[in-house]
Amino acid sequence: MSEMTLDGLIAELKAGSRVALQLRHAERPKLDPNDPSFGDMLPLTKEGVRTALQLGSRLSEFKDVVSFVSSPLKRTRMTAASVAEGMGLDVAEIPTDELLGNGSFYYTDPEKVLEVMNAREFFSACTEYFRSGILPGFAPLGKAADSCERWLLEKLDKQLLVATTHDVYIAAFLVARGVVESFSRDNWPCFLDAAAIIIRPDGSCRYEFVRTGFSTGIVGVAEE
Repeated sequence: MSEMTLDGLIAELKAGSRVALQLRHAERPKLDPNDPSFGDMLPLTKEGVRTALQLGSRLSEFKDVVSFVSSPLKRTRMTAASVAEGMGLDVAEIPTDELLGNGSFYYTDPEKVLEVMNAREFFSACTEYFRSGILPGFAPLGKAADSCERWLLEKLDKQLLVATTHDVYIAAFLVARGVVESFSRDNWPCFLDAAAIIIRPDGSCRYEFVRTGFSTGIVGVAEE
């Protein structure tokens, strides 16, 4: 499995590469598995805010060449705002798009997705989707990843795009692009990990699983 560190990502940016970064939100409280909104109003924890600020600080030299877009869910909006603040930006409002949230490229019926995840257990359902490329409520994996990539590249109007989103979509994209064969609980994207589309100055494109190193957590924590 190919993984890139945050230092590696920064090196790509310094070399002039353009990057569309699908960033998992920072640490959140536990999610109610029966919540049809997938935790729409769950905030970040204090640790989540702290680490998102730290990530922004590490990326601060690119503050003049970055744009943001976020899933509408609160935890992703807070992540984008905290990363921007850490970069030294005064971003009054981060634009949002349902395609990074519950209206994902990877879902055709979010209610059915919730039903399938509860019936099969979250990680088992995701593993089956990544293996077969289709499950009830889910869009065909390859086509969904293609649509997602086209959309992200259209949004890449500066050198760096930070698109704050959710773990399932990041994992799905990386499997569809052959970066990771499959995901399970053992190698799941942690909070603030990312999938990167990297376009180098020569026009070549590559995909990377970015382990930022700010968290080892993959599921929510008890309320603070």
